Amino acid sequence: MRSLVLPLATLALLLSLAAGSVNAHSMVTSSTPADGATVGESPERIAVALSAPMRIVSVTLRAEDGTDYAVSAMAGRSASDRLVVEPPNLPAGDYTLEWRGLSGDAHTLSAALSFTVSER
Repeated sequence: MRSLVLPLATLALLLSLAAGSVNAHSMVTSSTPADGATVGESPERIAVALSAPMRIVSVTLRAEDGTDYAVSAMAGRSASDRLVVEPPNLPAGDYTLEWRGLSGDAHTLSAALSFTVSER
């Protein structure tokens, strides 16, 4: 029985460390519009909730035809668990919002969500 104590304790320690490192990376928990959604008109804002704070370093809004749209987004020095983007008035079409940021453990992370603005 004693011979099992050390290996089991070591295994428990390794598993807890692995779980902690997974939680350090920020993931999307929800967004408005939702990923893959179709909306009836151009959204006034795009909001993304993240599982952990990250410092956003770049944001791009791109149409299916490759056109990049200038967006106003909070990005900068402080970390946040929300990304809010104010796009211009978008015509009907398919769009992808891409962002890059730094997680709390200094890993560079990239993510994206896509949505469609339908014809009115």
